Amino acid sequence: MALTYVGDLSTSLDKVRFRIGDKAANSGPLPGGSNFTDAELTGLLTIESSVDGAVAAAYEVLAAEWATIADIAVGPRRESFSEVAKQYQALAKTLRLSTGRSTTTSGNTDFVTRVDAYSDDIAADDT
Repeated sequence: MALTYVGDLSTSLDKVRFRIGDKAANSGPLPGGSNFTDAELTGLLTIESSVDGAVAAAYEVLAAEWATIADIAVGPRRESFSEVAKQYQALAKTLRLSTGRSTTTSGNTDFVTRVDAYSDDIAADDT
């Protein structure tokens, strides 16, 4: 797994890694501290055609990954991984709206959240 981060923000890959907090090996934003590979982020940059789009798509991937982790409660201690997923999804939505796009530019629907009158997870007034 290749992880390249120079730190001078001179490349699109560096900019994406910086913005999603994926700068150090084995200390990444994915569950368990995993990192995105260079190939994965380069793929998102290709699909999205912009750093902002790739960052939004990375947030959507992070939301999906964190959503697979069950919340844990042991006595008074609680770890709410579902909240991490919700925060990443909110970041993605905010970024997509601020750039004037609600879906990927390539027509690829891998990173699109379904929002319609039949979605259980979206409030009716949130569309």
